[in-house]
Amino acid sequence: MKRGEMLDKMILLATNAHHGQFDRGGNPYILHPLAVMQILQTVDEELQCIAIGHDVIEDSAITFQDLRDLGFTDRIVDAISALTKQNGQTYEEYKDNVFSNRDAMLVKMADLQHNSDIRRLKGVREKDIARMVKYQVFYMEIREKLVEK
Repeated sequence: MKRGEMLDKMILLATNAHHGQFDRGGNPYILHPLAVMQILQTVDEELQCIAIGHDVIEDSAITFQDLRDLGFTDRIVDAISALTKQNGQTYEEYKDNVFSNRDAMLVKMADLQHNSDIRRLKGVREKDIARMVKYQVFYMEIREKLVEK
């Protein structure tokens, strides 16, 4: 694919996958993956695709095989796989999957950063604060792992 085609394809795919979905603040969900991509501040098209597509498997009927069939690279599919929480998977198992892939760690840090922005919520409750603490712990763990690599 020519430069930009893969990103264009992922943006269209994610927009359709998240159609009709809204975040906790009532905003169209597609704004979240777009924000995650912006937080990364990268021109690496595959990393941009990972950011845009990081929730498509969890939140839609799209499969990993669909991503492959659409021509997305192994790097993209592998990172999205590491970012996708599987049924029955514990939080620790999920974190280990994220830790297994450098691209997944970079995108997850941006995801956690965006998810920690309380301005996205309609109101802040105790459980929201607890979730933010959980996100910050995970963020710091990823940062530590990236320094080790």
